[in-house]
Amino acid sequence: MESSPTHFFGDNGDAKKHKLAWRYYEQGDHMKALDVIEDSVLKIGEKLKLPSDLYFLQGDIFMALARKTENSELKFTFLLGSVECYLEDYMVQAFAAISLFHLGDHLGSALYYKKALRVAKKSLSFMSFDPSKSDQLITKRTLEGIVEKAGNDLHTIAANELRRYWAGMSAESKRNFMKVSTVELRSYVEREYGRERLDALEQVLDSARINRKWKFWMCRTCSQKFFYPKKFKNHLEQVHGAKYKPPREDLAQSVDEVWAGRISVADWEPVDALAAAEMIKNRLEFVKDFVYVSGWSKDWPLAADEERRKLLKEIQSLLVSFLERKILSCSIRDWMMQFPVKYLAQFEVPEHTLTTQCRLVETPQSICFLECHELNQILDLLKRIKCVRDDGTELVSKATDSLWRHTQVKEKIDIDHEFSFILLDKRLLRGKIASFYDEGSIDVCDHNVHYAKTHPQGDDIITWLLEDYSLRESFGFPRSIRAHNLDIRMAVLRAIHFTRRTLVARYAKKWQILCYDVCLNKAKNLCIQEGERRMNVPEDQRNIYASLLCDSCEEQLTIDVEDPLFTELFLCAVRDVLDGASHPTFDFTTAEDCLKLIHGHKNISDDIVLKSIDHLKSVVTNKVLLADSKILLIENSRINLLNDLVRLSVFDYRSYILPLLKRFLREELDVIVDMDAKAKLAAVQEELLSEEKKEKEKKSGSKKKKHKSNKRTSTSMLSHLDQDDTHESSINTEPGITLRTEEEDSMEPEERGRLKTSSNTNNQEEAIKDFKNMPRKDSLSEDATRYRSALDMTLKALLNIKVLQDDLVHNRQPFHGNLEEQVPYALQNLFSAFVSEQIAEEGLYSYLLSNLLASIEGVHSMSSDAAEVVVAILEFCHCWKSPERESLVTRLFTLEEYERMSCKKCKRKPNYPEQSSYGIVMAANSIRNLKCAFGNIKFDDILKLGRMKDGMMCDVKTGGCGEINFVHRTICRCPPIFTIVLEWEKNETEKEISETTKALDWEIDICRLYEVLEEPNIKYRLVSMICCVEEGEYICMAYKKNRWVSLRHETLAEEKNVVRFCGERNVRPEILFYEAFQWPNKWQKLISRENQYENLSFM
Repeated sequence: MESSPTHFFGDNGDAKKHKLAWRYYEQGDHMKALDVIEDSVLKIGEKLKLPSDLYFLQGDIFMALARKTENSELKFTFLLGSVECYLEDYMVQAFAAISLFHLGDHLGSALYYKKALRVAKKSLSFMSFDPSKSDQLITKRTLEGIVEKAGNDLHTIAANELRRYWAGMSAESKRNFMKVSTVELRSYVEREYGRERLDALEQVLDSARINRKWKFWMCRTCSQKFFYPKKFKNHLEQVHGAKYKPPREDLAQSVDEVWAGRISVADWEPVDALAAAEMIKNRLEFVKDFVYVSGWSKDWPLAADEERRKLLKEIQSLLVSFLERKILSCSIRDWMMQFPVKYLAQFEVPEHTLTTQCRLVETPQSICFLECHELNQILDLLKRIKCVRDDGTELVSKATDSLWRHTQVKEKIDIDHEFSFILLDKRLLRGKIASFYDEGSIDVCDHNVHYAKTHPQGDDIITWLLEDYSLRESFGFPRSIRAHNLDIRMAVLRAIHFTRRTLVARYAKKWQILCYDVCLNKAKNLCIQEGERRMNVPEDQRNIYASLLCDSCEEQLTIDVEDPLFTELFLCAVRDVLDGASHPTFDFTTAEDCLKLIHGHKNISDDIVLKSIDHLKSVVTNKVLLADSKILLIENSRINLLNDLVRLSVFDYRSYILPLLKRFLREELDVIVDMDAKAKLAAVQEELLSEEKKEKEKKSGSKKKKHKSNKRTSTSMLSHLDQDDTHESSINTEPGITLRTEEEDSMEPEERGRLKTSSNTNNQEEAIKDFKNMPRKDSLSEDATRYRSALDMTLKALLNIKVLQDDLVHNRQPFHGNLEEQVPYALQNLFSAFVSEQIAEEGLYSYLLSNLLASIEGVHSMSSDAAEVVVAILEFCHCWKSPERESLVTRLFTLEEYERMSCKKCKRKPNYPEQSSYGIVMAANSIRNLKCAFGNIKFDDILKLGRMKDGMMCDVKTGGCGEINFVHRTICRCPPIFTIVLEWEKNETEKEISETTKALDWEIDICRLYEVLEEPNIKYRLVSMICCVEEGEYICMAYKKNRWVSLRHETLAEEKNVVRFCGERNVRPEILFYEAFQWPNKWQKLISRENQYENLSFM
């Protein structure tokens, strides 16, 4: 810091003053510090820059004064002064952000919040902060706080502004705001995001139009789309191995909903089994009439047995928990139902009576007949069933939920019959939307009546528009839908396959147990058969069961070679029976080893064999029941994973398109608000200017004096136009008739010579010099004011046409013509200033426009309308040509038209000469009527129909019959610029203006109006319009940088807003300029050749 004063001031005296200023500041004497700084500024002068630390010191003093004062105006002044001080050195610009933020807080101004946000972000980007220095960390946190707070405050200011405007909108305007034009949305996406994102949007809209659903499910493996989740789930199970299907006899199934619903109801009170059995045996018809509600009857006699009641309640609780987890299998149900049958058999109740007549086995109430011993048996097995499988699949579900929530959408989005509008949810007009609309279906509605019964309430839609707006700054459609959740989707699919593998293993284990049970049954049947045989043979011929089973094993080895697995299981089962095993064993080694063990137990008693078989069968039965529960538990995991995969595979196009619609509508509403504010400002300015003009007129009390050179110009131009008048025909007011003009043949380029390019520059410099010396005064008459407005907007509309801009740039030679004619030179000066970009200098355009107006005033009626002004400008531009080529107007604007007629009555085919025009004239009411009559008709077809009504009479004077015939119109080539004039009655309503403007197309095909001999299929795009407002003044609407601009107020607007703007403000489009955007090869070669010629000429 100490080297800085010496470096800048150059001597120790100045360095001392520098230190003195800092000392005064540290002492709190701000006035003396500022005085020293000011002395330093005076001494340095303007050539040297003040040291940056003094600027920083001055800024700090201003900030201190701002904090100290309570005067609001002084506070603002000091804060504003401190900003400039801090901005002098980029190293302390962070403090400028603080000052700007305080200015924003002081005024509640979005302007200063935006500047603070920009400076703070810039400072954070280039400044390095040392974590070990607390002051730098404080600065960083302060800047980050400014970025966050300024962003929030800007958001709040914008929201409040939008809420105020929304509150003032009419109900109909609010309803119309909910309709989003698909054409405008496509244009917006292409402009903001590019062609790739537009293709993605087209995919979304096509899917919605064809399938009438926003949601669908996509298979990542084969890219098939499904619009119903059940079909998608079946596809995964059947095609991609997401489900295992065992043989039906091995399939584990959970109980149905009917039986499940009977478990959770009733009180499970114990039944007096003895009394019930007597009723069944003695009063069966009475029992059949028992009334059952959800499988339970109150007619059975109850028993006061508390122990049984507790056991039944415990059984019910376990069964309910199994039902909740969907693991109560049919096999367990059937196993439990066997207990009442066996128990009541003790009371001589036949099984068929219970199953067919009493139907007790169809209800869990039959369990209430059992005693404590049987209930404990059931309870022991149920307690062994696992209710939870600790496989972690719930973590997958949690991860899926977090991703799936992002795809849930509350808003319902519909479309109209022609898919020209996207219709937002009606509920947005009435308030917040609470519930999600997960169905995602699309209703096709009439957009004119969709919101008719919806009454807008509140401004919650503004909150909806501004939700997560910062996130939508980087909005874009995904590049590939198949890549959506790709990682987790593939992981879940593999998890499903792993679970399926576990199911396969479980079913294999169950199959093994079932086969083991078959082997036990076979062993028991052998024993039973031997017992029956013993009754008919002597004792010495009887076989003990163990020996019989050993012989059966040896026999099995010889006869069942085709099913070795069953043989192995049979050997294992016999071995376990003879060995007295408590559980089945499946550790089969070899047949020899197994037979050796079996023969070792060949002499055990028959009772031991039977008890061992019964014990193992009981164990096997329990294992099968437990296996089914485990299988259902695994199946639940598989189903949960499959449901997770289905949720991860869902695509709701609303989640893609809603952020886009919000951004689009937010910007559209911003444009409307901006247009309204600027229109109001312009109205105030017009009113102030009008009052000022009236005051000047009162003071002057005399007519405006014209400059002598202007008088001479007017006279000469009048003479020129009088000469030309014989070669021109006026604008015909009948609809469909063209604006006729012919190029003057008498103008010989060689008589006028060719000026050098430098004269252009000299004229322009003289114009600028005149402008700088010109006094600021003028008071125009009402006609002149209107004419100036028409001339101003005509020039702006013409200069917005790109092909005209390019032609002016490549062909800069001055006008050729009579040197006394100042009109072309005034126009040339304006065009030259435009090409050189000097026209952007403040006030230059107004000066050049005034000069051109003064040149025209004496030769052209000030009461002319916009169409006549356009014709006048184009006629003046006929002088813009050289001996080597035709004029600018002929090249760009002129339409060479041939009319052919074949009389349908007398068959004459008269030849008509070629006619030149700048375009066509059409009555606005004709356009409106044709649109109303034919509905969905294009604008170029409307023009064609309007011109078809203008038939041509078969000329009687030349021997014709007088019949009216249709006219065929042919042009040799398509001009780069095509002009259409709309004629209005001036008394149209807002609705009529809107309907007429809606009928206009932004693109037309000229080949639908004319038969084009050369280079057909040329498309034209609307690039600018001259419009008349209610007061008789004119505005220009131009398409610049992919959006519509009102060049009167510099207001941006979308095409939809242009239509709305014209209707609400009674703005009538009168002149439409269309520019060819598909150039024929011939014109491309011609332009290229002309540019090459100009370059050679310049060299």
